[in-house]
Amino acid sequence: MSLLQTSQLDVHIASTQVCNNLNINCKPGEIWGILGRNGKGKTTLLHSFAGLYPIHGGKIFLQQKEIQDLSRRQIAQQLGVLLQHHEDSFPANVIETVLTGRHPHINHWQWESKHDFKLAHDALETVQLSHLKHRLINQLSGGERQRVAIATLITQNPRLMLMDEPNSHLDLKYQIQLLQTLCQEARTQQKTIIMTLHDLNLAARFCDKLILLMGEGETITGNTNTLLNEENLHRLYDYPVSRFDTDNYPMFVAK
Repeated sequence: MSLLQTSQLDVHIASTQVCNNLNINCKPGEIWGILGRNGKGKTTLLHSFAGLYPIHGGKIFLQQKEIQDLSRRQIAQQLGVLLQHHEDSFPANVIETVLTGRHPHINHWQWESKHDFKLAHDALETVQLSHLKHRLINQLSGGERQRVAIATLITQNPRLMLMDEPNSHLDLKYQIQLLQTLCQEARTQQKTIIMTLHDLNLAARFCDKLILLMGEGETITGNTNTLLNEENLHRLYDYPVSRFDTDNYPMFVAK
């Protein structure tokens, strides 16, 4: 069984061909990464997977159902998105913001339950922001705001998490700790994560499989350790990259 599957997917934005005939099968417990140069469509592809950006050919299936046949509420009950940029139009505080992750699971005009509040408080503990739960969202630093967004996604508790540069604005400590927590939970609870990344070392450490956006619609998919070789990376980034294998994870350095 797959949580997300594509069949001959064709996506482009303006004159940029993001992918052509992309076929992937994301199974429970897998961590996927999307790599590519700026402007090649990493975010656009991620948004297409969520049904937020129109596709130009092929099909996307969410738990065996074609995503275009599902309502936004049905999609949000199964799929959560961590956006790269956050717009805070209202002066909400942190706990109120995190609780919005429960909206797909409660009925109109229904108040959040004790269970919903517990999920939100537990998520804030996970991202180490419990002490700021009553602070206004517009008074946070960029890194703190990113951790609130991650806590909101955790509170939503979807089976499929699509994350656009989850390490953005985060200190090194939180980059590692939060990705470790999210990926361990995904594997334990049989969820799936698909995330865009710029850092090759994070991709090597956390991702089981990758989608490489090579440009002009060409994609390469497969196991992380196989794809992250110097030849592929030179083509991917149009710049030479050295790979050094260690006892734990391979490391990558631009030449």
